Amino acid sequence: MDPGLIQIVWIAFLFIVFYLLIIRPQQTKMKKRQQLISELRVGDRVETVGGIQGVIMSLDSESLELQIAPEVTVTLMRRAVAGRVGSEE
Repeated sequence: MDPGLIQIVWIAFLFIVFYLLIIRPQQTKMKKRQQLISELRVGDRVETVGGIQGVIMSLDSESLELQIAPEVTVTLMRRAVAGRVGSEE
């Protein structure tokens, strides 16, 4: 076999492995996160990326108000939500 052909096959193999082990799982993770953010509803109990847990009191397209204690609400960007509390995700 031609050494140039072997080298091309080897590079193609490495690219495929790189894609399957790194790029594809990251794309799947990003899709799940995007779905979570788009499915947020008032009343959902969530945790932020900073570890704060609370209940969503109001939503708009980019932000939300999170009640973290009685009479205490904070305004956060939707992307600051890490996940729902009590969910397996």
